[in-house]
Amino acid sequence: MSVDSQKVSEIIVECADKYILPRYKALAQHEISAKTSPRDLVTQADLDVEEHLTRVLPDLLPGSVVIGEEAASKNPALLDQLDDKSLKIWIVDPVDGTHNFVHSKREFGVMLALIENGEARQGWIYDVLGKEMTVAERGGGAFVGSQKLKVNPQNDARKLHGHINPGFFPKQYRDHIHNAVKKFGGTRSMACAAHEYLRVAKGEAQFCIYSRLKPWDHVAGALIVEEAGGYAATWSGERYKPQDRDTGLIVAAGEKDWQEVYNVLLKDVL
Repeated sequence: MSVDSQKVSEIIVECADKYILPRYKALAQHEISAKTSPRDLVTQADLDVEEHLTRVLPDLLPGSVVIGEEAASKNPALLDQLDDKSLKIWIVDPVDGTHNFVHSKREFGVMLALIENGEARQGWIYDVLGKEMTVAERGGGAFVGSQKLKVNPQNDARKLHGHINPGFFPKQYRDHIHNAVKKFGGTRSMACAAHEYLRVAKGEAQFCIYSRLKPWDHVAGALIVEEAGGYAATWSGERYKPQDRDTGLIVAAGEKDWQEVYNVLLKDVL
């Protein structure tokens, strides 16, 4: 049984209003630290939101567990729980686009997903500055308020607009990708998966492609795009699952657009 989506939305907004917005453009230096690299940042806002959600979400679904980005960064073994399909798991990205948040850019948000029976069941993305909540439930569509979202497939690489950051790809692919993206209508990186997924779900772009899979970056977004009519599959062509880690991902406005992106970017290098 699904949880009350509106209740979850209210909790997310409460967290954003309490822990994130007051720190926007006002972070103290001691509230920012680096994890694996100077661009891989964590702030006190990330920690506070994750702690709050980890505490309250299991009350909405007794027996459920929470995997948050920051907790899993410290203890990667938490991700092994994804392989147990008997578990009900909340996946939390407390501030997606932390680097943008730290540098006072607007593209950041909160991402949350609920996994049941090994698959994404519900997903939420909150655009904190835009104060806009996007929700999806498996088989029920994706919505912003009462507005149902619908992708905008183009079925022609020359008309596709999408999101890609070649710097995150294996070094042996980068030269090829830098040249290949010129075949699309346009590409850019927003340094925030939450906003990239929202653009595809709303029909403002046709694809996102990623070379590393952390569940907090993708489970909610892929579900939202799929429920808006899109298509999410790994580089090998398998439909995306929350358990996927050691592969890349293409999320597109349809299967034909997925194939166009694969043909342009990956077919000649994989």
